[in-house]
Amino acid sequence: MRIHQLEIQAFGPFAERQSVPFDALSSQGLFLLNGPTGAGKSSVLDAVCFALYGSVPGARQATKRLRSDHAAESVAPEVCLEFSVAGRRFRIVRSPAWERPARRGSGTTTEQARTLLSEWKTGEWVQMSARNDEVGLEVQALLGMDKEQFTKVVMLPQGEFAAFLRADAKTRRELLQRLFSTTRFEDLERLFTEESQALARRLAEQEDHQRNLFLRAVEEAERHDLATTNLTADPTADASSSAGWAATMAELTRALSARWEQAAAESTELTEQSALADGALAALTRRRERFRTLAHLREQRRQHGSRAEEMAHLTREKERHDQASGLAALLELEEDAESGYRRADEDYREARERALRHATVGEYLAPDALAEDVPRPALQAALVEACASSSAALAVLRAALPDEKLLLRVRADRRRLDEEAARLDADILAADRSITDLQEGRAQDTRALDDRRAAADGLTGLREDLARALSAEDVVGQYASEQQRLVAAETVWASASGHFLRLKEAWLDALQLRLEQAAQELADALRDGDPCPVCGSPAHPAPVSSHAGRRVSLEEEQGARRLQAEAEAALQSARDERDRIRLRLAELAAGGGSDEPEAAAAASRLARSRVEKADAARRECVALEQRLAGVDAEEDRARTDREALHRERVEVDQRRASLTDQESALGERIAALRAAASSLSERVDEVQQASRRLEALRQAAEAADRAEENRGESRRRLGEALLLSVFETASQARDALIPDDRLAGIGRVLGEYVIAGHRLDAAWEDAAVQETLQEEQENPHPPSEADETDARTAAADLRGRAQRAVVGAEVLGHSVAQLESYSRRFADLERSAAPLRAEVSLALSVAETARGGGENLYKMSLATYVLASRLEQVADAATERLLQMSDGRYQLVHSDATAGNRRSGLGLNVIDGWTGNRRDTSTLSGGESFMASLALALGLADVVQQEAGGLDIETLFVDEGFGSLDDQALEQVMDALDGLRSGGRVVGLVSHVPELKQRIGAQLQVVKGRQGSTLRFVEQTAAV
Repeated sequence: MRIHQLEIQAFGPFAERQSVPFDALSSQGLFLLNGPTGAGKSSVLDAVCFALYGSVPGARQATKRLRSDHAAESVAPEVCLEFSVAGRRFRIVRSPAWERPARRGSGTTTEQARTLLSEWKTGEWVQMSARNDEVGLEVQALLGMDKEQFTKVVMLPQGEFAAFLRADAKTRRELLQRLFSTTRFEDLERLFTEESQALARRLAEQEDHQRNLFLRAVEEAERHDLATTNLTADPTADASSSAGWAATMAELTRALSARWEQAAAESTELTEQSALADGALAALTRRRERFRTLAHLREQRRQHGSRAEEMAHLTREKERHDQASGLAALLELEEDAESGYRRADEDYREARERALRHATVGEYLAPDALAEDVPRPALQAALVEACASSSAALAVLRAALPDEKLLLRVRADRRRLDEEAARLDADILAADRSITDLQEGRAQDTRALDDRRAAADGLTGLREDLARALSAEDVVGQYASEQQRLVAAETVWASASGHFLRLKEAWLDALQLRLEQAAQELADALRDGDPCPVCGSPAHPAPVSSHAGRRVSLEEEQGARRLQAEAEAALQSARDERDRIRLRLAELAAGGGSDEPEAAAAASRLARSRVEKADAARRECVALEQRLAGVDAEEDRARTDREALHRERVEVDQRRASLTDQESALGERIAALRAAASSLSERVDEVQQASRRLEALRQAAEAADRAEENRGESRRRLGEALLLSVFETASQARDALIPDDRLAGIGRVLGEYVIAGHRLDAAWEDAAVQETLQEEQENPHPPSEADETDARTAAADLRGRAQRAVVGAEVLGHSVAQLESYSRRFADLERSAAPLRAEVSLALSVAETARGGGENLYKMSLATYVLASRLEQVADAATERLLQMSDGRYQLVHSDATAGNRRSGLGLNVIDGWTGNRRDTSTLSGGESFMASLALALGLADVVQQEAGGLDIETLFVDEGFGSLDDQALEQVMDALDGLRSGGRVVGLVSHVPELKQRIGAQLQVVKGRQGSTLRFVEQTAAV
């Protein structure tokens, strides 16, 4: 991973936008980030971490306040970072949540955090994601490290590693766990423990089952008072007593089986005796039952004879009902006629009352005709005449209903014409106002046209001014673009220059070696007898001998020469490109390109605003001219419309007069017909109701007369029938009639009485009854209840003893079966528990060893063992650099020695090469502790980098701590840091030590001020 560019705005102490050119800082492989205390050196590193992971390292994240207090209220905090990983270039833009001023009103509004990740593809930035969580996962996948690892690998905080150097095992474990995930090994420890516990629980369950079976077997035996004092095992014993439990269960089974066989024989003998006693009891019971049946039959015959008088009374009551049933129809007709007359008379009185309550009835029937003393025949004649008169009046009123509807339509039409006249008057008034408004608007538009024509003058000149301003702004933009290109060209030139110098130095070295080896090549080519190409002598007494070292051939020297020539050509090309850009910048500066971009943009905006205003005035002139051209035509149309409205108003007045005359004639006629009613329809309803009530009264009077005649006829026919019957009055006949349900009951009782008599006679003649009578004559003393009770008691006693014996034998048999079942299940459990005990012992031993106990002599858990392995790798990697920094004196070694009862595995010691002794790291001096801490940090970075998949970290930051070193130690540390630059790696030192400012040429200076800090890139010649 290499960092190329960082931009910071309103972040930490930086108010304005600051740019950090890491590519320029990295040109020498080592750069210095310096500045006074509190200026913001660490904030630059915080910005890098925030851009990648959305948070800053350490305790500063807890404040949750990243926006600069020096920035303006409306400026958003933002960090933009460009970096490359595995040949791909990315850009991250992050902004934390902040409170911005509300756009409306006072107060602030929370602006949520935002993130944008882009990748440089085919010459442009392509957006990958804009979600905070997705960008975080993508960055972690690209770098292979989380924030904790990144801050320990890329940003090396010396203070933390100095504390780590002197920390105890627990503190070291916490840091190592954050860097090297041991979750899977802790999961293994937990898995071993859980597995051993699960197996132990299974074994305990098996043994509990065995113990429960044994206790249940003992309990089963104790139910039968079987002695258990000679048991061979204790119920509370552990698994080693399972054999004793099995032997005891077998002994109990044999003893209980013997008892079962004896009980079965006793139950068989008692069952036979009980059967004989039950037979004797059954015979005695049957004899007593026959005598009880004879006594019961005699009692039934006595009770049947006692009901004879009651049955005779019921028979006479039924005969009198039969005589009265011939008059039942006439009695019912007489009752119906009486009730019909009462209803008809009541209806007549109600109809007369309704007629008296209706006022309109009096118009057709005299009030005295409805008096109480007027006979109904006289009233009927008056009612017929009144009904005819009301019907005729109703016909006349119904015939006049269309005239009333016509009157309503005439009145509606007249009201509509009134509304139409009012509307026309309003339209005429509106037309007058419209004409006045058109005349006033024409005057206003004329004055406005003069003003707009004056404002539109000079539009051509303003457009020329705008063109010149835009051209000047374009020149300023080109100037800024060329400045950026010049920076890039300068970088390319500097790189090409360095490359050329290195290749030239390599060629010169090869040429020097080639010249030094020329005599050796001539000596190698000499042969005895051949002339020397230098002196011509055939004798070669002392040719130059070969010396150790690399031989440079002519082809290698010429190849180095070609590479140097190619680099020189590339350098010349870079120089030409740089000079061309400088010339272009000079030309643009001559054309005003060096002016401020804000001033050029402001001039363009002012010129554009003037052109837009003049052009708008011109367009308004055209619109006003078009509007004035149409005003006269619109005024003519308005005058024509007003004249048409006047003509329509005259026509409406004429129609209103005609409708008024028609309304007057119809109103007089309808008023005469409706009398006091509000409308003719209401008058029709009144007359119709009166006609209906008169008709109802007439019909009720006729019905009352017919009901009175029917009642007299019914009474006459009933009197004639009574003369021919045994009854003197209708009341006697009605009293003799029996209701249907009682009549049915009497018939049922008489029938049942006869049937019961026949049944008793048949039962008395039964053979069993006759046999019992014969036995009674022979032995007048039947078996008593005491005899039966004695026999029953004896049979029940034998039966109970037999049942108890059978149940006892069955219980013993069931218990024997249970004990045998318990023994079989106990044996099955023992077969599965034996291998499980061995498995539990092994699992407990493995789990205890993984936790650092048991046979683990170092008391080191599995996770701690893995961390100890990582710490050993870190110590080995740190020793390589510590030997260089300490001039071969010190080495860091991992220690797994125990200290008392404490666990071991995470100890660190230092070996002093001068004394050969191993001692604790806390004995190192301040400068020695710094070198050890730096070596430890670099070693940890190498191991974490390797753990992350071997990701190439091309940018490192080392934070503070150099002030504790003397000159020699500082020189050795700087040599070690120079070694980190191998392979193109860039190392940034964060320090304010003055010596480093002289030694390091590329510097990023943080300048502190009241308005916030600023960043400044300084490139100077480094002191040797």
